[in-house]
Amino acid sequence: MSGENRRRSIGKVDRLPPELKDTVEQMLLTGSTYKEIAAYLKENGEEMSQMAICTYAKKYLATVEMINVAQSNFSMLMDEMNRYPDLDTSEALIRLASHHVMNALTNVDEEQMKEVPVDKLIKETNGLIRAAAYKKRIEVQTRENYEAGLEAVKGLVFEAMAKEQPELYRQVSAYLNKKKQEGMEG
Repeated sequence: MSGENRRRSIGKVDRLPPELKDTVEQMLLTGSTYKEIAAYLKENGEEMSQMAICTYAKKYLATVEMINVAQSNFSMLMDEMNRYPDLDTSEALIRLASHHVMNALTNVDEEQMKEVPVDKLIKETNGLIRAAAYKKRIEVQTRENYEAGLEAVKGLVFEAMAKEQPELYRQVSAYLNKKKQEGMEG
């Protein structure tokens, strides 16, 4: 059966009244056994097998784990952004992804490494490198465009100042030349 035609199954726990379902989820999170959960449900007028609870628990706990990982990644991203305020989001994401890749590589044993196709590993690493290079290229391009625009505006301002207020133009030019000289000497 293809994924498109597959209907989503609704488990027995999903059909419980919301307050019972919430309690079951809390019991799962606090480590209650399936037997304890089944007994609790029976006390509250719901008959359910331990297998049905187990099936729901697998999906529910996997979802909770994915949410925890996402929150952890977001927290790490925000920590990185707070540690380096000038860092933009894409750079922080690249750092986070690189960190996870390096952790995965250093924690993989030899048997697991044999299972990972080398070409896939190289492809993923190249993806990170390309993302970092693209970001750097965009930064350089943006800085060059900014500087060119600034120079054009300065040129127009100085041209107008030289024509309309020559004395002010001489003073500003002398001041800028002095600061430029101090910068070169310092």
